[in-house]
Amino acid sequence: MMHGYDLQQKPFIVFWEITRACMLACRHCRARAQKKRHPDELTFEEAIGVIDQLTEFGKPYPLVVFTGGDPLMRDDINDLIKYSTDRGLRAAIAFSGTELATKSRLEKLKNAGIARIAISLDGSNPDVHDHFRGVKGTFEQSIKILEIAKTMGISRQINTTVSTYNLLDLPNLLEICLKEGVTLWDVFFIVPTGRAKAELMPSPQQFEDILNWLYDVTRETPLNVKSSAATHLRRIEYQRDTGKYRTPFGELYKALKERLEEIKKSYNLKVEKKRVVAGYTHKSLAHGDGIKRAQGITDGRGMFFISHIGDVYPSGFLPIEAGNVRETSLKKIYMTSNIFMELKDPDRLKGKCGVCEFRQICGGSRARAFALTGDYLEAEPNCIYIPAKYNK
Repeated sequence: MMHGYDLQQKPFIVFWEITRACMLACRHCRARAQKKRHPDELTFEEAIGVIDQLTEFGKPYPLVVFTGGDPLMRDDINDLIKYSTDRGLRAAIAFSGTELATKSRLEKLKNAGIARIAISLDGSNPDVHDHFRGVKGTFEQSIKILEIAKTMGISRQINTTVSTYNLLDLPNLLEICLKEGVTLWDVFFIVPTGRAKAELMPSPQQFEDILNWLYDVTRETPLNVKSSAATHLRRIEYQRDTGKYRTPFGELYKALKERLEEIKKSYNLKVEKKRVVAGYTHKSLAHGDGIKRAQGITDGRGMFFISHIGDVYPSGFLPIEAGNVRETSLKKIYMTSNIFMELKDPDRLKGKCGVCEFRQICGGSRARAFALTGDYLEAEPNCIYIPAKYNK
């Protein structure tokens, strides 16, 4: 538990799909985003009410991430962010790499008090990224947005979705993160829901290899790295920190590691052996923008998702509704709904996750378990680790 945060009582982070409208057509889109806004979207007044509900959890308030779709498709997004920050919430925003993100819009976001912006890069060049995003020109536009935000002193984060399209492109994306000097690289591992198909998902061994490589990146470069929908990075951090890692490395890890060594030489990077952002053995670190990380967060435990029409889910990738903000308060949903009660208790997990010694800090992706087995309490399908107490 992080100081001031009991994940049983309040979320650390809330993802809010403020609109489902988006100009892109990404292959992995959870939301199956559309060009036009939904007629039943939460109104401005209702959205203000949601922000007020978030303060009911008490200080320190959850971090709220405005997402979509593309939140810039809402003309009132700046007012909603300003209201959030005026109430004392930390607010971040993740938007699409389109022409909507002008310098003027970025200035307004900064003035509204945004703590960080997140831009997605799923490839290090237009061929890979634009193919994945479904619209030509998005790679150049995303890089342009990052550069403009840098000159304005806005904290920036790059989000990358790992798929079978870009496994060997990850080192090139690492170079972009290093060149841009971003605050965080958030590497997301596909959950097959929405437009995302299971065949886009790397294999369990590839998961393990990439996560091990991300551990190396975190320890051997200035970049801070976070994995999303792949909480087993925390298990790897602990095992490798303590010299207890015994799982064989695969061919993908070896290829990625070779490229990492080349990058370290070209950038004259020295091995820092620094603390990770949110590891098992380390306290959460605050970045310059005041946004921290916390331990043990996974779907429904320390986090939840609010949809564009007010439905509340454990995450955007676990589509089981726990309630709606138009009918029930967020605090009541988080504290009393059956799915949140189950997900906040790692001892309820099934299969090898239920007996895993790392279930408190990891717990696996409940969304991926649901997508592939139909049961959100089942074992993480893409983890190759076999717990000591597990007997098939």
